[in-house]
Amino acid sequence: MSIVYHCDGCEKPIGAPIEKGHVTRRQYCEACAVKAEAFLEAEEALRKRLYEQFNAERQVLIDTCSENGFLLPDISA
Repeated sequence: MSIVYHCDGCEKPIGAPIEKGHVTRRQYCEACAVKAEAFLEAEEALRKRLYEQFNAERQVLIDTCSENGFLLPDISA
């Protein structure tokens, strides 16, 4: 019995697929794997930027709202 793979990017038949993805794994040819990896890297950079921005803005909010020793919910003293 033989197995035939098709690239999830370009749909061409491929030999040994390259898998990419964290939750939904896809199978790609070499050229499409490069595109998929570029997407994953850009997505991770965006996630990091948003996380850092959220933490910075959250800290400003905490500093503003916890004036005069006011204890905020869900914030460690």
